[in-house]
Amino acid sequence: MAQRGVLVISVEPGSLAEGAGIKAGDTLLEINGEKVLDQLNYQFLMSQKDETMLRLERPDKSLFEVSAENGGDGIGLDLAQDDVKICKQNCVFCFVHQMPKGYRKSLYLKDEDIRLSFLYGHFSTLSSSDDAELSRIVRERLSPIHVSVHCTDPDVRVKVVGNPREGDILRKIDRLLEGGIDVHTQAVIAPGLNDDWVWEKTLRELWERRAYQSKGKWAGKGGVLSLSCVPVGLTAHRENLPEVQDVGADYAQAWVKRWTKEARHYAAANEGEPWLLLADEWFTRGDVQVPGRDFYSESWAQLENGVGLVRKFLEHTRRFIKSDKAKRFKGRKAMLLTGSSFAPILNRVLAQLNREVGSQLRAVAVRNNDFGESVTVAGLLTGRDLMYAAHADRDTKGPVEAVVVPSASLRTHTGPTDQYTLHGVIVARAEGTFLDDMTLDELTEDLQTPVVPSGANLSQLLDHLEAAERTSGISSRDLQKAFHKTGMNLPQGAYNP
Repeated sequence: MAQRGVLVISVEPGSLAEGAGIKAGDTLLEINGEKVLDQLNYQFLMSQKDETMLRLERPDKSLFEVSAENGGDGIGLDLAQDDVKICKQNCVFCFVHQMPKGYRKSLYLKDEDIRLSFLYGHFSTLSSSDDAELSRIVRERLSPIHVSVHCTDPDVRVKVVGNPREGDILRKIDRLLEGGIDVHTQAVIAPGLNDDWVWEKTLRELWERRAYQSKGKWAGKGGVLSLSCVPVGLTAHRENLPEVQDVGADYAQAWVKRWTKEARHYAAANEGEPWLLLADEWFTRGDVQVPGRDFYSESWAQLENGVGLVRKFLEHTRRFIKSDKAKRFKGRKAMLLTGSSFAPILNRVLAQLNREVGSQLRAVAVRNNDFGESVTVAGLLTGRDLMYAAHADRDTKGPVEAVVVPSASLRTHTGPTDQYTLHGVIVARAEGTFLDDMTLDELTEDLQTPVVPSGANLSQLLDHLEAAERTSGISSRDLQKAFHKTGMNLPQGAYNP
């Protein structure tokens, strides 16, 4: 954030900015005497006064100032994208460290940016947040944010995050809570490392800071809105990395048995609002049925972290199968590719749909060859793995009219989001792209069958199948308008089914 101002990319015709003489190529330096840090900071500073004084720099380095009576609103500027802040931690189970070689640069990005935490729900360890940035979070009301705590015991946290200066995470969290900022938290659980007494201490100390406490030192301030626990994800590429024990079926079953019950107790003590959240992977790894709707918050808190995705899909399916729209699946014959953890659930859903409406849909569990068989989620399937699975299934079970790929496996850009970029990364292929840079077009050409993304539910899937029928193949230029964006444009999503 030490950059000198923010570049103006374009100026809206007829806007206050155009009227003030601001042009594309200018650099916005200050607003009301304060340095402009980035787009989010620009929006905050513009909202402070009805009349705003801006200081800018021309491409020839000459400086000028303009005044705009904007009533606290924007003035029609499109600013340059911001570079993502990079994580300074060295977590023993960091997924980026386990990436195989040869993929595009953006997939090796360890983002640690409170702006992404506020805007998109990315989790930050706060390792890059010094006191000045914590003050900025409070001042600009960037609430809620999402924090990867992993554990609150300082000595153990140093072992987990690999940074001797970042053991006392509660100091930073307390600073935010005192300033009125709400926080969602998570702990990635690695057996023998941060479970047992370490986890119980983490749970206890974050619960003491919960948001809905009506009495006590935290009343009227910010609070911990939730704590999710996620089983550690390990790939086959851990050469020269610390030894970490994986979460197997027995461990997952034991965790579910104990902490599902505890989660309900915490919810009851929290005015009915679920607070302790269990990621779906505990249930899929342990082959245990996911809890009912009442186990999850009304707002589906931490859905992007894999909490409640399966239940939300099942709830929509239950309603959808009874609808008139579901009847339009009649006679359709399609193959639905997905990760091995979600395949059994999806097969049961498709069997019910097939019985009800006369469709011929089948789910296919895709083996993850690129990351290893222990990675069972759809969000980390590559185009190659999807292609191999589709060919193998057709060879044994016969042709289909369409092949469905998980939306979570697709990106429509190569950066971490559509607003923030990794410095030096050039977006060469903006169309729908898998992790290995294969595109929807290329997979369609190889399979000689229409390939469509799944969408977030069966209703969206039907829309995509019907869109494929209306077009002669799926072209990249039609991707955005033909398909629902739900599930696409996500960062590397290890927990999306």
